[in-house]
Amino acid sequence: MPEIDRWGISDRFTIGIRPICAVAQITATALALASIGTPSRAAELRLVSAAAMQSVFKEIAGDFERGYGHRLSISYGTVGAVTQRIRDGEPADFVIGSSLSMPVLVKQGKITAESLTPICTTAIGMVVPSGAPRLVIESVDDFKRALLAARVIVYADPARGGAAGVHVARVIERLGLAEQLKAKVKLAAGGDITEVTLVIASGEGAFGMTQVSEIVEKPSAQFVGLLPDELQNYTVFVGGIPSSATRSEAVTAFIEFLQSPRALAVIKAKGMQAN
Repeated sequence: MPEIDRWGISDRFTIGIRPICAVAQITATALALASIGTPSRAAELRLVSAAAMQSVFKEIAGDFERGYGHRLSISYGTVGAVTQRIRDGEPADFVIGSSLSMPVLVKQGKITAESLTPICTTAIGMVVPSGAPRLVIESVDDFKRALLAARVIVYADPARGGAAGVHVARVIERLGLAEQLKAKVKLAAGGDITEVTLVIASGEGAFGMTQVSEIVEKPSAQFVGLLPDELQNYTVFVGGIPSSATRSEAVTAFIEFLQSPRALAVIKAKGMQAN
């Protein structure tokens, strides 16, 4: 039985696991959204979010805006970049970081402690270009062989503070392969040049590692599977309200929406575990 941490999140995660909150049919979501009244005053909600949530919000931002009448203005970055931006005082109404970064911001007086809201959990997966020979990676030895056989190895630049990139770099170092693989490593810078797009652009023999949410449903990308358990890292994404902001009607509505059947269904579809 996996342990449950302070957020109520299991320390184990697998693709296809049933979310803790049951996901209703999309038709139920439509009825729920139809029943939501127009807010007394529409507002702009400034959201600063970890980039791993981008694939989710691309699908559901419009649903939130139509259902609640507020407009979302979203800015993405690595967990490290989001932490630094909020630390530097960037204006925001709601912030999504990780279960490691957000408590730090609370201690620094940048995020209101009682506003912390766990959203979802994701794991690190492996990706190759579509059409590549199928890889079966079930053990640490399988993983090491895949790295050594790859022509190009792609992951996020650890210097930019992305949780997956930092972890992958540590794993390679731990396996004693850092020097051996150095010449064929390509670091993704983020933004439009994600790990998946860099893997696809690198062509045959490319092998990448990133958050599962950035792999699934991507054209021209083939999901290989999760990192072996012994090497895995699970990131819990947590939202919170900056101490310089107020809990407005728009923020309350957005937190409510993240727990709706529609949002939970998309989170699950992106390979994440909803909380």
